[in-house]
Amino acid sequence: MTVTHQPGAIEAEIANGRLPTLRPSAPTDLLPKERYLSADFQLAELTRMWSRVWQIACMDSEIPEVGDYYEYRIGRESVLVVRVEADLIKAYHNVCQHRGRPLKQGCGNAERLQCPYHGWTWQLDGSLASVPERREFCPFSDRDVALPEVRVGRWEQFVFVNLDPDARPLEEYLGDIPRRLEPYRLSRQHKWWSRSTVVPVNWKIALDAFQEDYHARYIHPETISFADYTENPIELIGDHSMLAARFGMPDRLLEQVPDIEDTLDAMQWTFDAFGEDTALIAALRQMDLPDGTPLRDVLIPLIKAGMAQAGIDVTELTDTQLVDDYEWFLFPNIQIHTLSFGSWMFRMRPNGLDPESMIFDMWYLHKVPDGSELPPPAENVHVPQGESCGAVMDQDFNNIAIQQRGLHSAGFKGFRLSAMEARIVHMNETLDRYLEG
Repeated sequence: MTVTHQPGAIEAEIANGRLPTLRPSAPTDLLPKERYLSADFQLAELTRMWSRVWQIACMDSEIPEVGDYYEYRIGRESVLVVRVEADLIKAYHNVCQHRGRPLKQGCGNAERLQCPYHGWTWQLDGSLASVPERREFCPFSDRDVALPEVRVGRWEQFVFVNLDPDARPLEEYLGDIPRRLEPYRLSRQHKWWSRSTVVPVNWKIALDAFQEDYHARYIHPETISFADYTENPIELIGDHSMLAARFGMPDRLLEQVPDIEDTLDAMQWTFDAFGEDTALIAALRQMDLPDGTPLRDVLIPLIKAGMAQAGIDVTELTDTQLVDDYEWFLFPNIQIHTLSFGSWMFRMRPNGLDPESMIFDMWYLHKVPDGSELPPPAENVHVPQGESCGAVMDQDFNNIAIQQRGLHSAGFKGFRLSAMEARIVHMNETLDRYLEG
């Protein structure tokens, strides 16, 4: 499946202040539901895909000091990311070379990496430091039991890991994504909010919900007064993709345009649901806008003025990038929503070997004024399954949990996808390339 436009065409349109509609055609075949239910299929994903792709493990700022470590878990694998020196980060298979116990869990700081079981100890660089009563073992070399390394890559503030020692470089894997996201200055954003929860669905069911906006007018009805979900552009960018949601205008399928107060109330509800500052909405209320005002045209100068007052440079962003929600997908499991004030990032991954359980991570980032140091990132909070992660996220989680149960119905044969869901098709085609080796 390919996008039918010339390279650079969408950027030319954006530069001229327009956000064009570009979509691949709809597929004719059903997507098999077994991909979302089968334990064998999930095992194949873990052994043939997750073991070979670059994945965001943590942020650079989450391991700022020498000796800081961060455990990243994917399926049945555990990877320990360690700050070895001020400018050197390494990652290891998080397992003792004696009896297989994980060395560390969660996050922390250590001068050495010691197994709590029998005290085998490694230096931060993965070399063996000591083995209690080593003379009782058959002879072995220090090199034989050095911690097995996992490849590390870094882009912006993100630390990536790859379990495949022969994987292509991260820069090649990301392709055109770094260039496209450069104007958003992700390196000048700090994580102010971090939550993780377990959702009783296949990880791709959760991912699919963030790959299209077709569902938004029904699952997030509060947003349709200020977000247009009709004919949003889609781009396939190598293994990755982008969708742009137009903000500041009502959905074009609405039969009646809501009045301005109802629209501002809906915007405030949505911002509150993500814990975001509502000063922009307060400023709009003070303007006493008449019904029918093109809110999008008012938002752009307000955002520019607000960012300038805060000392944040947004001059590299076009007007559409300032006001619209650009949703970037990094294969296989990262969704980054780039916004004028920061980013919302979602990470989705299998929860062990259960094909109907996944871990959903939510990271919210804010831009920091130029010249200011980045504050330390917020500590991650685990939200027990079923408890609130914010009103908008709850709408998604409640819906996909019900959807997952529906997949078991004998009356459902498979997914019939539209051009609006082209990113779901593209993601599965990319997945199949890995599964087929």
